[in-house]
Amino acid sequence: MYAKLINGKLVPAPNNINKGKTFYQNYNLSSNAEMLLADGYKPVEENQPSPDLKIPQKYYVENENKIISVYTDAYVEPDYREKRASEYPDFREYLDATVKINSGDESLINEGKQQIQKYYDACLKVKEKYPKG
Repeated sequence: MYAKLINGKLVPAPNNINKGKTFYQNYNLSSNAEMLLADGYKPVEENQPSPDLKIPQKYYVENENKIISVYTDAYVEPDYREKRASEYPDFREYLDATVKINSGDESLINEGKQQIQKYYDACLKVKEKYPKG
C-alpha cells in the first residue's frame, strides 16, 4: 500500500484514479510504484506492536523512502490516589456509623462505634497498601 502522511494521519493513495485521459483501476499497487512515487506517495510498512505493550497506540513516521507504523504504550499506571479510591470501603458505612453514634440509643451508639472503627481500620489498610509516592 502507498500513502501520504498529512498532519500525522495516513492518507492512502486512491484505488481508482484518472490521470489525464487514462483511467487507472487498482492504482494503489506496487506495480504502479513509479507513478505513485512521482505523485508523492510512499510505501507503507506496517509493523506489529510489541507484546510488552499493555495498550498499544499506533502512529506513523515518515523518512525519505517510506512511511512506517510505530507503537507506543498508551497505558498509564494509576497513581496511589486512584488505587486507594478503588479499594476504600463504601463511604455509606461511615455515614451509617455516625448516625448510630448520634442516635441517643446506647446499643446503637456502641454498634456505631464498632462500625466506625472497622471503617477506619479498612481505610488504614488501604493507605498502607498504597502509600503516597
